[in-house]
Amino acid sequence: MRLRSFLCAAAVTVCLLAGAGRAHALGTARQGFGIGIGSGTIANGLSMKLMTGPGAFQGVVGFWGGGGVNDRFKHAGGVAGSLDYLLEMPTIASNVYFDVAWSFGVGAGIGVPTTNSSLGAAVSGIAGLEFNFMVVPVDFVVELRPTIAVAPDVGLHLVDITASLRLWL
Repeated sequence: MRLRSFLCAAAVTVCLLAGAGRAHALGTARQGFGIGIGSGTIANGLSMKLMTGPGAFQGVVGFWGGGGVNDRFKHAGGVAGSLDYLLEMPTIASNVYFDVAWSFGVGAGIGVPTTNSSLGAAVSGIAGLEFNFMVVPVDFVVELRPTIAVAPDVGLHLVDITASLRLWL
């Protein structure tokens, strides 16, 4: 838990320091590479996104566990990673402060336990709502992520919500 708090504080500090002085030089969100904190299929921790034309690769590396909907990961613990492929859709609303866009895609995650529990794996569909800020190159994303757990237990979880906050470089 201490390491998780440290990583969150470090990510916020980097975002504030890098974004404050260089906001205009960095451009707007949804260009190039973004890094911050967030969650994905199974994983919670360092969130990264790389734009690749009409789509994007999004990944999270960090911790496995922390509850989830209906505490389905309450007995899990360890390290995890997730990888998504997203199709980026056009902006649906915009003003001088931020624009709102959306994306959809698929993802998968794997969790490796540090205790005596079993390996975790799941696949997800993704529908995301993105708030891309104009003054600083930061985005905040909320995703609906219906998930099929394949290990340690098989199950369908129609409601799973993830989020990310990233600085774009």
